[in-house]
Amino acid sequence: MVDLLCIGNLTIDEAVRPDGERIESLGGDAVFAALAARHAGASVNWLAPVGHDFPHAMRARLTASGLDPSRQPQRPLPTIRNVVTYERGGGRRWQLVHGQEHFEAMSARPTDLAADMLAARGVLVLGMGLTSQLDLLAWLRGRTEATVYLDVEEDGIVGREDEVLAALPACDVFLPSEIEACRLTDLDDPTAAAVRLAEAGPSVVVVKLAERGAVVVAGGPPKHVPVSPLDAVDPTGAGDAFCGGFAAAHLRGESPVDAVAIGAAEAAIAISAFGVDALLAVAGGCPA
Repeated sequence: MVDLLCIGNLTIDEAVRPDGERIESLGGDAVFAALAARHAGASVNWLAPVGHDFPHAMRARLTASGLDPSRQPQRPLPTIRNVVTYERGGGRRWQLVHGQEHFEAMSARPTDLAADMLAARGVLVLGMGLTSQLDLLAWLRGRTEATVYLDVEEDGIVGREDEVLAALPACDVFLPSEIEACRLTDLDDPTAAAVRLAEAGPSVVVVKLAERGAVVVAGGPPKHVPVSPLDAVDPTGAGDAFCGGFAAAHLRGESPVDAVAIGAAEAAIAISAFGVDALLAVAGGCPA
């Protein structure tokens, strides 16, 4: 039995810098979260469908890290590819190369879960295609006693906010970003949004505020937990690494407030290099 099962995606991410330089790297929320959770002290398993064209060199890197892609569901579809364009003012634009329908098809389904996966002490459901994510969340709730952690994908919830809110009682810990929390509640204040989301069912809500830390609601008044801001080489995957680190700490008994510090430390590692390179360097040599 492992501590945490991370369910999400495996991707190839191409960063386009303001000067036009293009950098391709291994990515995917399941990989970021699993490596961060392992580095934070948890034993991990992961689930992410693999495309038919996933590069051999990336397969080898994952296998060497203990995250063997050959043991994942194999789809007769291309790998999910993202192009992330960084603007000089600090913003960034995402392009899902193969589109939303393909993204949904490359997301995990209940039939992808082996029976032993349900024995994990915690299950982290990351930002896959929203239909697949909500179906999986509902399916899990009646089949596992694990603590269920939920992170959603920012663009995927647009126009489907009511569906997400209705699904929140099926998770124990909800980990939205500030943008997601405010969009779901139609509130401008992330603290008020965190309180509203906690009223919807989860026992713990953690609203991620990036370099400003997080707001935590866990059975009492909301608490703002600050973190030390850092310069990011590549912020892609920061939230996923945070979720993995947070879940690892929370599962071993850390309070939600203390678990935020662990999650933030893993996010800081993730953003110090492109893709998952930094997390592979610190956590990739310790197979689960």
